[in-house]
Amino acid sequence: MPLRQRLWQPVRDLASLTSRAERVGQQMGPLTEVPALVRIENEHWIFERIEASTLYELTHRLVLQTDDGEEVLGVTEDLSTALEVARCMAENDQRVVLIQAL
Repeated sequence: MPLRQRLWQPVRDLASLTSRAERVGQQMGPLTEVPALVRIENEHWIFERIEASTLYELTHRLVLQTDDGEEVLGVTEDLSTALEVARCMAENDQRVVLIQAL
């Protein structure tokens, strides 16, 4: 039985898929980092869940300026907690934390 040789040209074959992915990526705008809601404790995977009511109670965002741009450290339920975190970061790490109201 004769052997058929297949010629696969991935660049040509995937060109339409690549161009479509680039177009969609440009329309979506810049990427935003989303922290994982999974952590490991005592060698077990812990899946985090956040109730919708908790999200409504958050009032301030903590932002750290880095060489790559802004990095969101987290959010707090009140200004006093945000100030405490910012104070600790300033004292311990000599880093300035921006507190933004949500």
